[in-house]
Amino acid sequence: MCASSESETLYRSTGRCDRRTVLVVDDDPELTALAGAYLGRLDDVAVETRADPEAALARLDESVDCVVSDYEMPGLDGMDVLAAVRDRQPDVPVILFSGTGEAGVADRARERGARFVRKGQADGFDRLAAAVDEALGD
Repeated sequence: MCASSESETLYRSTGRCDRRTVLVVDDDPELTALAGAYLGRLDDVAVETRADPEAALARLDESVDCVVSDYEMPGLDGMDVLAAVRDRQPDVPVILFSGTGEAGVADRARERGARFVRKGQADGFDRLAAAVDEALGD
C-alpha cells in the first residue's frame, strides 16, 4: 500500500504506487464511504474523502487529480467547490455527484467545465466510477 501516514485515504486500489488521487466531498458519511468504495476499485486510484467542503478545499493541491463533489452541502455548495477548484487548480477535473432536483444544476456544472452524475439512480455509483475513470484518462 502506498498511503501517506497523514492522509485520510479510506480506499485504495491494489495497483501500482504511481497512483492518482480522487478527492470526494460530501456531507453524508454513508454516501462518501460508498463512493470511496466504488472509486477505490479503479486501478491506481487513491480516494480521499472530506465531509466538509472547506476542509476539502484546504486539502486541494497539485497531488489531487480529480474532485468529486456533492451539490447540496452546508456552507459551500458544489458550485462553490467547482469555482474554487477552477481558481486554484484549473486543469483538475471536477464531477458533481448529486441527487439535487434543482433545475439547471447539471447544465451550470457542464457550462463551467464539470461533469454531472446523478445520485440515487440504480447505476449511479457505477456511472460515477466510469466518469472518474474517463476524467483521469483525459
